[in-house]
Amino acid sequence: MMNKILLFTLLLSTSIFAQAKPVIFDNDMAIDDWAALLYLLHHPKADVIAVTISASGESRCKPGLANTNSLLDLPGDIKKDIPVACGDAYPLDGYFVFPEAWRKDSDTLSGVPIKTSSRIASDKHAADIIHTALATANEPVTLIATGPLTNIAQWLERYPNDKNKIDQLVIMGGTVDAPGNIIVPLFTKGHPNTTAEWNIFVDPLAADKVFAAGLPIVLVGLDITNSVRVTTKVAADFKQAVKTDSAKFWDEVLDKNDWFIASNEYYFWDTLAVMIAAEPELCEGDRQSLRVDYQITSTPWQQTTDNSMPNKRWDGKARSHLDAKTAGTLVKDESYPEITVCRKTNPERIFKEFREILNR
Repeated sequence: MMNKILLFTLLLSTSIFAQAKPVIFDNDMAIDDWAALLYLLHHPKADVIAVTISASGESRCKPGLANTNSLLDLPGDIKKDIPVACGDAYPLDGYFVFPEAWRKDSDTLSGVPIKTSSRIASDKHAADIIHTALATANEPVTLIATGPLTNIAQWLERYPNDKNKIDQLVIMGGTVDAPGNIIVPLFTKGHPNTTAEWNIFVDPLAADKVFAAGLPIVLVGLDITNSVRVTTKVAADFKQAVKTDSAKFWDEVLDKNDWFIASNEYYFWDTLAVMIAAEPELCEGDRQSLRVDYQITSTPWQQTTDNSMPNKRWDGKARSHLDAKTAGTLVKDESYPEITVCRKTNPERIFKEFREILNR
């Protein structure tokens, strides 16, 4: 009897029984978002209260909603009332898009089969879902954004008084000192932008609005994600640990993307962001004031441009073409509020903890 009491006391003192923090996950349902969402669903410190899809990013709205609901079912014991909703399908301004091949892969979960969920997605706008989730939370919420910041900017515009309900906004996006990642040889060879990261590049106006808002932002950009490359060894180590349905799904995704891993261009971008949101000590960083560059042009770079977008923006103004060479570049600007920029982490711990959490 005494041993049982001691064991129970020990368990109570660990994170397994720690109070879970409410989390809203805004993402674009790309490959590393699948891992990120499953990590949050399995983590004892995270209570996912809403998932919103940034449809201006990699995944389109309809498949993004369906895939999210199917992933919510994988852990087997996730509450049924988690709202899932989309935002606008286009950036606030500009005509930038991710490469079509990436969007198709996101829409189809890399071809990995998954059971269709009986969950029903909300028909409300993502910004409204974020507002409602914040209003019903009984404590400040961790908001995580791992796609273009379109939904977050529109939420701020519609509900500016919500800002004090945010404990932290963790953003995967941007780069301060590391090179940009817009140029990918198989997809965007010859692109003029060498200084931006994709999420910020696609909707730089939204990102600039968010950076200027004065929120408690933690930026997980390429300066830190470049240290967490997904290698063949990382994939092999994960395969040896598979126990849960979530882990089985992710193992199949890694198998389908062996070419991506072999290219040495796959990093734990969005997954690292959610891990830092759950375990803040995984981010070593500094404080900086940053704005986001975007300039209007009459000579758009057509390779990352979708001319079929509506010529009117969300606010009724004319949509402009933006200069592809500079869009999304982060610029130091002391007139902007300070944010935390993550610089270093522990890659070995990252991949080990991810394996353990997904197989919990």
